[in-house]
Amino acid sequence: MSQDNKYLKKRNNRDVWLFSKRIPKQLQHLYEGKEVLTKSLKTSCIKTARLRRNALLAEMSLQEEQAIDGGRATFISFYRTLKEAKDIHGYEPYGVHHNIDLEDVTNTDRYPEIQRDALKAVYSGETPLKYTCTLRESMTEWLELNRNKNKDTISKVKSTTERFLKHCEVFDLPLLSIERSSVVGFISELADECSVSTIRAHLSRLKTVYKHAWDMGRIKNKDNPFADHSLAHLETKKEKNPKQLFSREQIHLLAKWADEQTAKGSNMGLLFRLGLFTGSRIGELCRIKVKDVYTDSGITAIKIRIGKTSAAQRTVPLTDSLASEVLQLMDGRDPESKLLGLNGDKASRDFSRFKVTNISKDSSQCFHSLRVHVSTALLRAGIQENRSAFIVGHEGGKTMTYGYYAKGDELKTLKEFIDKAEEVIKRDWLN
Repeated sequence: MSQDNKYLKKRNNRDVWLFSKRIPKQLQHLYEGKEVLTKSLKTSCIKTARLRRNALLAEMSLQEEQAIDGGRATFISFYRTLKEAKDIHGYEPYGVHHNIDLEDVTNTDRYPEIQRDALKAVYSGETPLKYTCTLRESMTEWLELNRNKNKDTISKVKSTTERFLKHCEVFDLPLLSIERSSVVGFISELADECSVSTIRAHLSRLKTVYKHAWDMGRIKNKDNPFADHSLAHLETKKEKNPKQLFSREQIHLLAKWADEQTAKGSNMGLLFRLGLFTGSRIGELCRIKVKDVYTDSGITAIKIRIGKTSAAQRTVPLTDSLASEVLQLMDGRDPESKLLGLNGDKASRDFSRFKVTNISKDSSQCFHSLRVHVSTALLRAGIQENRSAFIVGHEGGKTMTYGYYAKGDELKTLKEFIDKAEEVIKRDWLN
């Protein structure tokens, strides 16, 4: 359809033009919940139809603007006009000018209720709650002032704000209308799929956006509804909620998705396989440098230099198929460069986002669950627990005599363990 005739159509066997357009969600309550507005333009002339269509589009645009900011922008405009009129002409609501015609001052008959609210605010000095600074407005201003921060920070602030508004089932809301109880509900919702540290990060971002409005003088209430929330009960809950295995079907879906990301130029596929067959944490794998890969007696292994605990520093031999992939990837690369070229935090978020959307919202299932698969596979293969603990970097592995830089017979023994685990993983979850 020609752009000139956008939103215009005719019914079969009729010569009258119709206007048809999807109604934005924030406006559907104004149209009895309808999702599409279809209206006769009562003309068979295309030029007239276009003019009437444009008028309807302009009306919807104004309605959308009001719906998005709750009338705040219009209120501010009226307030400034009326305040200037008061300062210059000395209008008094109950004096000689008590019959003042607001339309004469604002030069419009639109939004009479907002005009009256603006006049009251001029004389009372109090802005009605619904016209005060909003969460989205404060976020936008904060993003503009902090646009030089790294892209990850910017993205997270946007994402968290959108998530909270979605939880509240609104497009936007005044900061001063946010109840602490709403934040508690948000925390409970997050707890179903997020770690305690992730929940803290969400609250910290929202706290920053609220504080920004206070710092800039946009709101008068300093009490921050996103601050000082105790998450101790969640930490206890998480401790009692160990990571769970994925099912065979879930593993297949994850493997397929990871390979699809590889086809797009990422090393997510290799990251997933390294997690599944070595049990290493996602952060450990993403920090591995090319120089951390070595081969001894025909066995290729990776050195985990930095980990969550002291036991995390260890040597992990690779299965033959993984070794082939890794050696090919590192060929000709700078020894100091990251092997996978992935940011651990982003990789974790990408994995979690796919998992939550397509597989499970259960927070006990995550990338960390792949460690449980390896531990379980080693157990099913008859490997003693203290030996399997060394491979995955658990505290119990400290008692092992293997050094951080395993080689020779030590490396050969560890490789035997990994190969047995690979057989079980393929048998129980991949084949």
